[in-house]
Amino acid sequence: MRPIGGIYSIVLRLRHALFNSGIIKSEMGKLPTIVIGNLALGGTGKTPHAEYVLRQLRQWCKPALLSRGYGRETRGFIWANRVKATASIIGDEPMQIHMKFPDLDVAVCENRLRGVDYLKNLTNSNAVVLDDAFQHRKIKGDLNILLTCFDRPYWNDSVLPGGTLRDIKQSAKRADAIIVTKCPDSLTRKEQEETFKAIRPRKNQQVFFTRLDYGDAYPLSGSAAALPAGAKVLGLAGLADDSAFRHYVESRYQTVYYESFADHHTFSPKEIEQVWSKYGTFAQAIVTTEKDAVRLRNITIPEGIPIFVIPISVVFLNNEQAFIQLLRSA
Repeated sequence: MRPIGGIYSIVLRLRHALFNSGIIKSEMGKLPTIVIGNLALGGTGKTPHAEYVLRQLRQWCKPALLSRGYGRETRGFIWANRVKATASIIGDEPMQIHMKFPDLDVAVCENRLRGVDYLKNLTNSNAVVLDDAFQHRKIKGDLNILLTCFDRPYWNDSVLPGGTLRDIKQSAKRADAIIVTKCPDSLTRKEQEETFKAIRPRKNQQVFFTRLDYGDAYPLSGSAAALPAGAKVLGLAGLADDSAFRHYVESRYQTVYYESFADHHTFSPKEIEQVWSKYGTFAQAIVTTEKDAVRLRNITIPEGIPIFVIPISVVFLNNEQAFIQLLRSA
């Protein structure tokens, strides 16, 4: 696959050259803009990091979230706060954030620059977080945050189709902050230093390390109010990379059965019923992710099937205040 990846790399380099030379213009939005993204196809934890940024920003301003709305069945600009939003209308990740932050403006638009302009004109938000827009060069971010997974960092990866990168490694130079995500709890200072050396950041770039913290499971369906540790469960997840979630499920519960689905998978009542009828005799509940729960809310879950959702949040291993200061400056 490497020859094909080489051709793809040439196309990407040409595109960046056109932006860097000004032949294709990059413009500032009408509001302060914080860009969150990655070089890989997915699985770096963009949504929980976007949630973290929103929680911090709302302490001193009124941020909005703007996303492309991947997987939605609509087009154009849609303001979630002014429609009866669902995952099919705005996409599962924006819907997840809209449910968690109902007081903040959440919108989707393929054209990020136009979307920011709409938010400026239609809302009283005074900052915008752009989810998954690092490769969207038509808009200039006031702060560009690049995410990369600890177990598969961009510098050890290659472009599609030989690897998982959708952009060239050199694009990391445009980041103001690089966050190494999904780090193990036991990550040592020495390992952080080795990773820092592998990144070789520029003088203007700051590097941070984060891990995912899993909260108590809460019910989505069924009559049970809680799911104790050690319970027998069926795990279902539709993520770009569900290895961290699966590890957590298998470490906290007795996992009778686990199935991975494609990212943004649209579940059907029949799929849930089939899994439960086959393995439910041996388990107390199905456990899934918050992202999958957003899509499951769109369907009628067969009666009597208990489904629990495991929430996640981001924890900085160190230097959290330095990152917060970056947000304040932007």
